[in-house]
Amino acid sequence: MAKIHGAARAGENLSSNINFYTLYVKGLDITATGNINDQSQQNFDDVCNLINLVAQPVIMNNPISVTLDQVGAPTLVGPGMIFKFAVEHGDVFARDGDTVAILKEVFAGVTIDNLALTTSNIEFAMSDLL
Repeated sequence: MAKIHGAARAGENLSSNINFYTLYVKGLDITATGNINDQSQQNFDDVCNLINLVAQPVIMNNPISVTLDQVGAPTLVGPGMIFKFAVEHGDVFARDGDTVAILKEVFAGVTIDNLALTTSNIEFAMSDLL
């Protein structure tokens, strides 16, 4: 590797302005299987692609099946899935005091695997921890 006007190195560094988000979804399997032929993997890819329209997650977990009202979903209850991720752009999903307004707009009305996403089956929250 050539040094030109400074130091160069391989690696990935996170800087600042890291915001953590949680997606809660009911009625949609977004299990990450790693197999692009699995419908749940395709659903998860669709979710990630929608998020990527605004900001690329720098940290994320695999979605897991949960009981939504037992893991802090704002209003959703019963069985569902949770997906946590972080982006390195401060308040990138915020608008008019709502820290997840842009996420709500991006997902509103989108259909994934024959499920139209609305406030009755998908919610978001921003937190200080992943």
